[in-house]
Amino acid sequence: MEEIDLKELLRYTYRKKFIIIATTLIVALIGMVYFGFIQKPKYVSSTTLILTSFSSEKENDTINNNDLTMNQKLVTTYQEITKTRKVLNQVIENLGLDYSAGELANHVSVTGVTGTEIIRISVYDRDASLACSIANEIATIFSKEVKEIYNISNVSILDVAEVATSPSNISFIKATVIAFILGFILSIGIVFVIFYFDNTIKSVEQLEEKFDVPILGTVPIYSVVKREAK
Repeated sequence: MEEIDLKELLRYTYRKKFIIIATTLIVALIGMVYFGFIQKPKYVSSTTLILTSFSSEKENDTINNNDLTMNQKLVTTYQEITKTRKVLNQVIENLGLDYSAGELANHVSVTGVTGTEIIRISVYDRDASLACSIANEIATIFSKEVKEIYNISNVSILDVAEVATSPSNISFIKATVIAFILGFILSIGIVFVIFYFDNTIKSVEQLEEKFDVPILGTVPIYSVVKREAK
């Protein structure tokens, strides 16, 4: 493999600074156009549920250790129930959605907060208001279904979903910075490839090294200034 002279590479890179600047700006501009006008924003709204005492319908009862242990075991089961067709089909019908249960499930994320009895339901959609409505409707339907399935009322809505004010998949400033960095890296890569495959002689030292003979003299480059006739 041919050795690379780092000093010559740096000098060559400096001489090709126009390529670096132009490539960086072009890539950054493409990124700005894509994230600003092409990529469609998605909004997320979340609601949280908490599992309470199984005896919560009785005013004088309090949560005991058995309830807490059972609730923690039920969190995983409840997460699966939340995304069942039985729940989602009711949400679709109530809100008049143009989704199938499978399509709606792809917009829904259900997670349990580790070590707690809290379940978070997050809904992603291009319509911020619709994402909020779906999240709250899922929480309502799910709570009713749990009561029918287990004949208990141990689910309470802790936080209702709110309409998101900014998209979750687009950060224009962050995207622009990343585009600039990628553009700069790409431009350096282009210059390096050009340098590596450039077989022209760029200096006396390269000529001596290539042919292994001493150079007796060089012809200087000079410009001729034409004098205007008086």
